[in-house]
Amino acid sequence: MTNQIDPLSEKTWTHRADNRERLIAAGYRVLSEQGYEATTVKKVAQVAGVSPGLFHYYFASKDELLLAVLHEAGARYGQMMRNLRATVPADHVLEAAIAAAHERVTLEPEWYRLRYELFALGLRNPTFLPVLGELLAHIRLMLARALQDITGRDEARAHALAALVLACFDGLALQQLAQPDADLAGAYDLLLTVVRATDPSPP
Repeated sequence: MTNQIDPLSEKTWTHRADNRERLIAAGYRVLSEQGYEATTVKKVAQVAGVSPGLFHYYFASKDELLLAVLHEAGARYGQMMRNLRATVPADHVLEAAIAAAHERVTLEPEWYRLRYELFALGLRNPTFLPVLGELLAHIRLMLARALQDITGRDEARAHALAALVLACFDGLALQQLAQPDADLAGAYDLLLTVVRATDPSPP
């Protein structure tokens, strides 16, 4: 982990209309790299390439920025799941979703670091607990939709299975972040086998 975060590329953001999105992108990077307590408005503004005063034009506080960052990250996760369901054959959506979760730990570890930061904040600060609940509920819903066919269209069973899969995703990702050299591919393969075994239809 480094304390040196480069400012966002100037050529990527050229219009004032992008300032809020620029701050959210900077907040995502700084919060995931340095954690909530160490993140300052000044640092986020610096990485975004704007003044601290402009930060306060869009966000009343660091807390408000964190909520915006989490909302954006949740929306991107939802879009990823919708893309999988739209582009992958129905009988391969589960496999693709588990593979994507496995790859994301390597490709976007900041997503998980930010989630764990929110987990800790939610447990310490009642203001964030409902946000944590909403984020987890949103992800469970996306997973449940992907698991409908596996559970024979049993909605309650799909939601229960989604909760278990989400717990595995978060737990495996934490193990990978804590021990980057660990080979957890077999665990993801076994998770796929276990989930498929819940299919009530005859083989």
